[in-house]
Amino acid sequence: MAEERNLHMKLAGAEVFGLLMIAWITLIVAMYGFKAFDLTVGSNLAFVLTNALWVGAALLLATLVSFLNENVILTAVFGVLAFFFIAWSQLPGAPIGVVPMYMAVFVGIALLIATVLSLWQPVRLLPILLIVAAILFFVLGAWLNDFPTNGENSNLRGIVGVFSILVFLIAVYMSIAIGALMVKGKPVLPLLIKK
Repeated sequence: MAEERNLHMKLAGAEVFGLLMIAWITLIVAMYGFKAFDLTVGSNLAFVLTNALWVGAALLLATLVSFLNENVILTAVFGVLAFFFIAWSQLPGAPIGVVPMYMAVFVGIALLIATVLSLWQPVRLLPILLIVAAILFFVLGAWLNDFPTNGENSNLRGIVGVFSILVFLIAVYMSIAIGALMVKGKPVLPLLIKK
């Protein structure tokens, strides 16, 4: 009889890389939401969309590494985010209105599903990040739909900024905590790991 072998090759952790990419794009969206770009690069989404394309490409790489590492939840999360950012940055015309709204709502629903699935894994900080990110995408969808009517002055713009900063802070903290865990071999910063 032939002997069956399973060859598993652990690649570099995509968790930290993917979380830092998420932190980067949410920081930029937060800065846009808080009108930080209005005085420098103008009040348009060009800077956000340029970064969204590159972050989407980087998250696609993180998706591939997560898949090869057999991390199903991160494969789903990074993959959905990668395709959203790439597609959003490549929409013809202005990336606002009904189509991006439906795209953002779809991502929000996908993140809610990932939140439910992540409840069975040991790191309790991940569901918190995913639920805040899902809320961010629902608010982003509402803002993108409201943009043609109220433009830059929509009240939802600041709310998008608030939730973007929350996702940024949680993602940066998780990336530092996971990186320290990988280096030290034991938890250095609390990740709310279930025992």
